[in-house]
Amino acid sequence: MAGMRRARAPRPAAYLAALAALGCAASARAHHLDGGNTQVSFQVGQLGLHLFSAAFRELQGEFTLSPQPGVAHLTVVVAMASLSSRSPAWDERLRSTDWLDTAHFPRMSFRSFAVQLEGGGRARIEGELTLHGITRSLTLVLTDVDCPAATAGGSDCRFLGRGHLKRSDFGLPHGFFQGGDEVTIVVRGR
Repeated sequence: MAGMRRARAPRPAAYLAALAALGCAASARAHHLDGGNTQVSFQVGQLGLHLFSAAFRELQGEFTLSPQPGVAHLTVVVAMASLSSRSPAWDERLRSTDWLDTAHFPRMSFRSFAVQLEGGGRARIEGELTLHGITRSLTLVLTDVDCPAATAGGSDCRFLGRGHLKRSDFGLPHGFFQGGDEVTIVVRGR
């Protein structure tokens, strides 16, 4: 996409040190994400108050940390109709053509193009989010990245990621009675 900056890959020594600080194995291992172990949710507020949140029950993806720069990545594909806000009436309204139009836009996806490990259990992931048929850049800030050693010599990584988007950037309704334009996306991965 025009105008998008690609983050520079860290130097190998710094990257290896960041992986070691997270307790990650020296070899790349893909961690498959699914709705049973991973949650993608969103929160919408207005005037600084939390108004609404919902999560998606069905998703697939992969998360890889590697000592080789350019190999680490995160991909997530969410089934939009799996939205759950604990209110069936709201769920149907959000799935309708007035909001997310899940019949015409059945998936939301995120694909990283750069992962920067920052140490202290933190990482920054630059990528592209496709939602409602529109693709925009999105940065996820990962905290609580934890990769304890597994008995098989790999690792079992967990993370908490947050990103922010504007509904108007994706052609989604917003306004005073519909909640604010800014949405917080939360990804809890394992």
